[in-house]
Amino acid sequence: MGKGSIVMTLCLLLLGICTALGQTTAKNPEKKQIKVQKHTVMERFDPELVIPVEDRIQLKKDRIVEFRRTKELLDTLSISKRKKRKLMRDLKRSPIFTERLNKVIADNTFEDDDN
Repeated sequence: MGKGSIVMTLCLLLLGICTALGQTTAKNPEKKQIKVQKHTVMERFDPELVIPVEDRIQLKKDRIVEFRRTKELLDTLSISKRKKRKLMRDLKRSPIFTERLNKVIADNTFEDDDN
């Protein structure tokens, strides 16, 4: 009885420590470094046509912001989970334009509160 309770106490203590450590290491996507390719093949042959690295990083940040905004919009719509999954998949594949997303947004009627 004495050894069993000590082992059980140690196991619970270990489980508690692991849970506490897991909660303190939260992932923050804003602090994640955005990577772009610094040297492209096209840059070797025609450097005037290539967008500078800083501009490409800014464009990527803008795309991420637009993706999050569209995702928040999808979360507010009252559509089925299956349709939401399809729209999110379309959005990830083609972040600039998706016919299905435009159709859902256009077909959805927004009611204004006219008090």
